[in-house]
Amino acid sequence: MNKKDVGFYLVIVGLLVFLSSCQMGGSGYMSEEQREELETAYDSLQSNYKKLLTNYEGAMDTLPSDLQSLYSQMQKMHGNMDVSHRQMMTGNMGRHMQGDKMMGQGMGMHMQGHMTGEWYDQMMGMHDQMARMHQRMGQQNMARMNRRLSEEYGNMRKMVPGLDEPSETPFNEEGDPALLNGENLYSQNCSSCHGGNGEGVSGVFPPLVDSEWITSDKSVPIRILLHGLSGEIEVNGQSYQGSMPSFKARLSAAEMAAILNYLRDESVGNHSNISQEDIIRISNTYSDRATPWNAEELNVQEQGNQ
Repeated sequence: MNKKDVGFYLVIVGLLVFLSSCQMGGSGYMSEEQREELETAYDSLQSNYKKLLTNYEGAMDTLPSDLQSLYSQMQKMHGNMDVSHRQMMTGNMGRHMQGDKMMGQGMGMHMQGHMTGEWYDQMMGMHDQMARMHQRMGQQNMARMNRRLSEEYGNMRKMVPGLDEPSETPFNEEGDPALLNGENLYSQNCSSCHGGNGEGVSGVFPPLVDSEWITSDKSVPIRILLHGLSGEIEVNGQSYQGSMPSFKARLSAAEMAAILNYLRDESVGNHSNISQEDIIRISNTYSDRATPWNAEELNVQEQGNQ
């Protein structure tokens, strides 16, 4: 075998090893023991989720319309979460950037883990809020089942490696928020909690249109999308308690800008547009951030990031 053939052979062997590692979960990102532990936890969650669905189906006629709507949205979110979870577990590293129409092949499993972790966070928030609604209605069993699912998501999140480490913001040099449909992106990513028109769900999920958290200094809504928001906040004079996940792994910088510009345009007043460069600049400023913001932090730092 000549040197050329040897070189070709080594390239093929290297490619096969790489593909094999991807199929097995990828380059030591998650050990077999970690994978088995997470799969066991996920099987338990799925079993409890099915029990919850059975209870909802039997009580649907007695639920108020807003809770029926959240139940429907929860099912859609669960489906999206399930896809992301399975991609993480099987090593499927492709990613479709919805607005940019681009396929990010070969995405690192670290980013896929962050994406799945964001879905876990979003499901935790949904089940927490539904538990609070059932609690207020005196439906203790339904509240307890939702709280249990929220806790299970929290436990699974702790099993995913690297979620406490910062991740990069997907950036497309050719991206232009003005060419994306912010309304459609909002509908796909935000409406399940905040309503089809950004009106929110009273006492549960805050409104976004005409909210000072969207229309204030542009760094505030950008940081919320990048890292999430946790704890109590006040919106238009009403208090809300809960958590919003980061969207840093699920949305590109251009997509984030398009969504925020749509919400700012729908709000009363003239609000400056947010550019892809604004997203990247603020992401770089807080590149070490891996935890959600709280209301006090955003208010304190708001004036320093015009």
